[in-house]
Amino acid sequence: MISRTSFLVSFFDVDLMGIVHHTVYPKWFQTGRRDFLVKAGIPHSKFNSLGLYLPLSHLECKYKSPARFGYEISVTTCITFVSCVKIMFEYKVQNNIDGKLLATGTTVHGWTDINVNPINIEKNAPDIYSLLQTLVVDKNKINI
Repeated sequence: MISRTSFLVSFFDVDLMGIVHHTVYPKWFQTGRRDFLVKAGIPHSKFNSLGLYLPLSHLECKYKSPARFGYEISVTTCITFVSCVKIMFEYKVQNNIDGKLLATGTTVHGWTDINVNPINIEKNAPDIYSLLQTLVVDKNKINI
């Protein structure tokens, strides 16, 4: 599954040069990830009600071109890997007007309990694990 989330760049997110500050992109990744999971029918609240949490263990962002105030952008999100202990999301940020690639990124999250102890999701939530497996996109077959 691939999800696309669109929004306008806020004035709050730009720096003195009029471009989006580099710290904003991880927030956009989170927005795309949250939207992806909601569209898949498994929002964070469902994980949390089962005692499952997804703390971040790795974040990578490659900046390609600056985003500016007022741009209409989209964050394309997909899952490229799921195991019983972690999940990997990939992101592409684009300008919706001209399609220009602004950034790409990856986040890796571990399955834990509220105390950040590792949890095996395959054993603790087999239905969610099975669903997530069906949502994985082959990294070599997508343009992200």
